[in-house]
Amino acid sequence: MSIDPLDLAFGDMEYEFAVTRKMLSRVPDDCFDWRPHDKSWTMGQLACHVVDLLWWGVITLEEDGIDMSQPWPKTEASTQAELMAKYEGNEKQLREVLDRTTMGTLEEPWTLSYGEQVFFTEPKWVVFRRFVISHVVHHRAQLSVYLRMNDVPLPGSYGPSADEN
Repeated sequence: MSIDPLDLAFGDMEYEFAVTRKMLSRVPDDCFDWRPHDKSWTMGQLACHVVDLLWWGVITLEEDGIDMSQPWPKTEASTQAELMAKYEGNEKQLREVLDRTTMGTLEEPWTLSYGEQVFFTEPKWVVFRRFVISHVVHHRAQLSVYLRMNDVPLPGSYGPSADEN
């Protein structure tokens, strides 16, 4: 049996899309401005950042890097409906990019910079795993804490949650 390297690298994306969609769908309209601490993002900002990370996936696979000194599109939403519409659009776009991604694409270098300052240059596959997939999982977990602190029943991520059991 032969394993497709792209399936091996990104075969979990379907699962991660589904879990992320479920978590974002639990953000209540009346909690978008809630934050656990003055130094923390609001729930809305955090949820929008999760949505933006799918855009980062597109940029990682389609561009040779990003210069953080330049403006880039940031998701803004103040309701669950707006948030989910933006998520669905970014997920659709990332799916289309993943469908045309090749092993050659994944081996290309990608650079994160701020003007002349280069933070790193890594192969696209490393950037995608670390700064897209792992980053989504990290902030989705933060979002689950925000939701729990607001007594919102949590969906399961890697098995049933206490609310689903």
